[in-house]
Amino acid sequence: MNHCLTKGPGYPRVPDVKISDSFFAPFIDKIRTVTTPDVFAKFLADGAIENYERVARGEKGGHAGPPWYHGLICEVIRGVSDMLAVTYDKSIDERLDSIIDAIERAQNTDPEGWINPYTTLMCPGQRWGFNGGNVRWQHETYDAGCLVEAGVHHYRATGKTRLLACAVKMANYLADRIGPAPKWNVVCEHSLPEMALIELERLLDEEPDLAEKVGAKRGEYLRLSRFFIDQKGDHDTRHQFPRFLQEYAQDHRPAREQKEAIGHAVRATLFYTGISDCAMASGDDSLKDTAVTIWRDIAETKLHINGSVGAHRDDERFGQQYDLPNNAYLETCAGVGLAFFGASLFKLTGDGSIWDTVENTLTNLMPASVSEDGVHYTYENPLETRGGRERWSWHGCPCCPPMLLKLVGVMPSWIFAADGDDLWLNLYIDGEASFGDTKIRLSDKKLTVDTPEPKTVRIRIPEWAHDFTLTADYTEEMGYAVVKIPAGVTEIGISYTEKIAKIMAHPWVGADTGRIAVKRGPVLYCCEKQVEKWEDLDPILADDAPVLRDDGMIELTAENGEKFELIEYRRWNNRGPLPMRIWFRQKGHTADKSDLTGWEKRLYREYMAY
Repeated sequence: MNHCLTKGPGYPRVPDVKISDSFFAPFIDKIRTVTTPDVFAKFLADGAIENYERVARGEKGGHAGPPWYHGLICEVIRGVSDMLAVTYDKSIDERLDSIIDAIERAQNTDPEGWINPYTTLMCPGQRWGFNGGNVRWQHETYDAGCLVEAGVHHYRATGKTRLLACAVKMANYLADRIGPAPKWNVVCEHSLPEMALIELERLLDEEPDLAEKVGAKRGEYLRLSRFFIDQKGDHDTRHQFPRFLQEYAQDHRPAREQKEAIGHAVRATLFYTGISDCAMASGDDSLKDTAVTIWRDIAETKLHINGSVGAHRDDERFGQQYDLPNNAYLETCAGVGLAFFGASLFKLTGDGSIWDTVENTLTNLMPASVSEDGVHYTYENPLETRGGRERWSWHGCPCCPPMLLKLVGVMPSWIFAADGDDLWLNLYIDGEASFGDTKIRLSDKKLTVDTPEPKTVRIRIPEWAHDFTLTADYTEEMGYAVVKIPAGVTEIGISYTEKIAKIMAHPWVGADTGRIAVKRGPVLYCCEKQVEKWEDLDPILADDAPVLRDDGMIELTAENGEKFELIEYRRWNNRGPLPMRIWFRQKGHTADKSDLTGWEKRLYREYMAY
């Protein structure tokens, strides 16, 4: 069998990227040196690692935390592994080895290679939800997928194969049992395995000798990923309980018939990432069409201005189109899932506009989800609060810190991409990367490429960039400025201005009719202050231009002459539980819901730039 997978633009290996950006470099360092030890300590105190030890000792009962703790631990391993690949830390390496020891011992108690501490300890007779169990709660495929991606990323970072071997054992267990009859019709109750299995398949495609070393079955993981996707909506022969996972888990109809983002927003964004990854790996145009259609539904009708999704608390779900309340739920994990979806879809389509959305998430939501001290977190990321909202030190479902670690670990690799003679600059984050003998660096609006062969360089034109131009001749294609360069060292100056802009929402977004938000470049701003009553934080803004102060704050003037200070949204909720809002009433701004001129394929656009 030919196991080669279809490929598109590729990102550099994580250790082949170095970040020098004045905001993101210290942010990543904080996550690595402060947040990572904090997350480890809190999971350890919660008993999450002890769950493996209980299984290894043959005990019954006593599982600490929710059923998906196994998955969360594996997500931490994945994120930390990526950071370890860039900056080696012996203490972290040893910590990972200790956790992997516990995982390995737990798995070795099952002759089939099954590992799910919750099911083993609490309900061993209820695998796949049978006999009174429920897969929606047990998270068995999700946990397995997290183990698979942790094994792949840990191997790539360290060259060690023990966790990868554990991942392959579990993947083999799933592949041997799940598929067309007489195998079982099982789908993911919480998506993630679809993309994780393709990551495993790609690793084996790159290193075929590794398959024999870890006992892998090449080709089976792509097959299983496709099966998980194709069986959505096919409930008749479902080998799990409940058989019908509904819109909540994107199981309401076949994947190729799905046209909009729906259901639990984290499950959804990860499922759509899996669809995009699978479309790329298998060259499946129908899956590609599905991924593109759903991305457009999100980006054009369901995306909040802070880069997050999932408007409603009940079932942590997407709302209908243009249903974008400012007190929305907006779980951190859903925003992270959206970023993964976008990074995957770019490889599938080469569309530069995707990065306008992903960049918004990385610039605003990602840093807002963790406190400036690095040890307090948010689950929800609303666009307004009347006060009283505190960041938490830890949570009964601490899923957001592991997802944050995963995003921070991989995000630097998305800045640049390459495919043959083509290079891409996707994100305006200062740093450098290597693609074999070719080096590319962005620093202070200057792109430097050192290549032994002529290249085509594609430099993204951000939607927020005014007066964009280059010091080289270029054409425009799919949101990029395209420049032909010779072999050797080439420097290209990039010129643009980051104006303060008042942003308005689509006229059908009822929550923001007649209102504006403020951004400078990709950075979103908010007003956070103590007020006597909520209405005091809802002025009608004058036509005066916003003022950027020396301290980095932006000052707005209300119609009554009152001044309002805006801080970067990514820094909110670090000064106590203050009232906060992003959208303000603007004098003279009205919305005609019947006039959609200029709104085609757009959810937000500038009202005025200064």
